[in-house]
Amino acid sequence: MSQIELSDIFNVDREGKPTIKIVLFGPPMSGKTSMLTVFNALRRMENPQTIVSSLTKIQDDSGRTVFFDQGVFQTPPFRGKKFDRLRYQLWTVPGEDRHKVQRDIVMKGVDAVLIFLNFENVAKGQNESIIKEAKETIGEKFGSKIPVVAYINKSDLPAEDRIDKREIILFLIDEGAIPDDKAANLVMTGSCLNARNDLLAMLTSPKRDDFFDDDNQLSLDKRPDSVWLIVRPIQKLTQMAVEQRLEYVQNI
Repeated sequence: MSQIELSDIFNVDREGKPTIKIVLFGPPMSGKTSMLTVFNALRRMENPQTIVSSLTKIQDDSGRTVFFDQGVFQTPPFRGKKFDRLRYQLWTVPGEDRHKVQRDIVMKGVDAVLIFLNFENVAKGQNESIIKEAKETIGEKFGSKIPVVAYINKSDLPAEDRIDKREIILFLIDEGAIPDDKAANLVMTGSCLNARNDLLAMLTSPKRDDFFDDDNQLSLDKRPDSVWLIVRPIQKLTQMAVEQRLEYVQNI
């Protein structure tokens, strides 16, 4: 195969565009919906033309998010290799036990998994339970043929209110989610609350024009650090999925 395109290694949507499906798999109240909301806002601020589909959110009687599907944005070329742009679908369902069947359904056809965890001390058991469930759901492909990155939300909490990050890393390694020699690159932290507040502050700032160009789009170099911390795990997962697929196809 002389020229490999993303459509050769990923499923295509109804418009024939290659699409990567990433599932945010995490316990309840960890901030998954907040992360997706930040992504939606970010892409609308930076380049509205890359929005592929609108926000779809369904809630149960308690007001918890039951289903959330966003085709959010498209990726730039990889390592100097120019590909047709890759569309994203970011999916999640709530972490409550009663929604396990829905989680199983959403995980079908997944290309990469973001284990979305909660730094709060009280969430330790829930974090460990959801990691084990992700492993059971995916099976032998977990962390190998289906790449996994972990994101620990709520890093803005005081140190005494947070789980020791090393404990989380060791548990992820023990469950086979990540290899021990790559833990530093595959376990990331941040605060969706800070990212949301920083984006809102820019929108309402008296110096708003300093952040936006003549087309009223947010300049990439003006992204707050808190937002970069949220973008990084999705970028890393995409890189891992693309490189893995390319390696497989080239070895056929």
